[in-house]
Amino acid sequence: MQRQEQKQVQQQQMTQDLVQRLPVLEADRLALSFRLARLARHNPNIHIGSGDLGWVADAASAFEEKLFTQIREGSGSDSEKELRRQLVLLLDHRGLLPDMNDVLAERLGVDVTQIEQARQALLFLEPTGIGARTERECQYRHAIEHEDPRVVDVFDAIESGVSQKQMASVLAISDEELAHLERIVATLPKRPLLYEETGHVFPEVEVQYEDGELITTWLSPELDATRVGNDREAKWWMTSLAMRNETLREIWAVIASRQTEWLKGELVLNPLTRRTVAQQIGKHESTVGRAIQGKFAKTEGGIMEWKHFFVRSTSHGHSPFMIKRTLAELIQREKAPQSDQALADELARYGYPVTRRTVTNYREELGFGNSRERERQLWKG
Repeated sequence: MQRQEQKQVQQQQMTQDLVQRLPVLEADRLALSFRLARLARHNPNIHIGSGDLGWVADAASAFEEKLFTQIREGSGSDSEKELRRQLVLLLDHRGLLPDMNDVLAERLGVDVTQIEQARQALLFLEPTGIGARTERECQYRHAIEHEDPRVVDVFDAIESGVSQKQMASVLAISDEELAHLERIVATLPKRPLLYEETGHVFPEVEVQYEDGELITTWLSPELDATRVGNDREAKWWMTSLAMRNETLREIWAVIASRQTEWLKGELVLNPLTRRTVAQQIGKHESTVGRAIQGKFAKTEGGIMEWKHFFVRSTSHGHSPFMIKRTLAELIQREKAPQSDQALADELARYGYPVTRRTVTNYREELGFGNSRERERQLWKG
């Protein structure tokens, strides 16, 4: 009986440990480098051995100093400000504070009430959303600060499960206005802006096709093992990064074997599902989904998001991604804007028989306006 209880405790600990490591798996290269650079400022045993991004350390330093300055200039006693500073150091790679108050209280040696008061103080700092426990709470902070006060009303109504008809009636707005506000709510930032947007993506892997052979170079962050020593925090991060990178390599091996033509520079994508990958690497499908989020690869065809390697065949045997790519090329090459029906006819000639409605949906997803909007852009251009 005692042995069974010990086994249950061990399984629970393993589960908690895995949950703590999941954000590391989900994080992209830039977010991880940013987090590691922040940790390295306060722990000399954490030093990025490879996959470093030169400017990130300066960005991480500026980010923390900006928060510390706001804390220093704000209200509160010295002890309250120090607790807020400690919570800043515990923010994860997203700028969120997901640990529960009792966990943080035990870790910092204070009571739960003090933790919550300090966390609430962080929520009023810039950038918006700092210290939020979840991405949804971060969106709520953005809703509160939106220039249109109705955005937070719609946010609250959605969270409360109020129907669209009731919302429109209570807010005394039209269905069109409600739809607009709902789109704003859906696109509210889920994370604080930790650094200036660069407009660039940072691949985890680079694949080149040379002399008939695919050459793979990994760019994922790793710690310098010679600097870690017996430091508990550094060892945790080294293990977490190793687990993350092993999972990414396993997933990529399946992608590369299935999408070899694309990696060689051919515009061909074969059907591939997350379930297939999960079965081949012996992990849960949700783990695969978490791992590929926000990951990019530099290939012969350009930089491509991992999720686009996962495609399902349409009823005609073609991946939606390839249809969208061809549609984008048709629009970019057109000398005079064509209607969606004309584009559908063009796609059919390329071997992609789709409906006009499908073309409309794909065009909007790609960010292209309708023929009239594109015509106005041509005249302005």
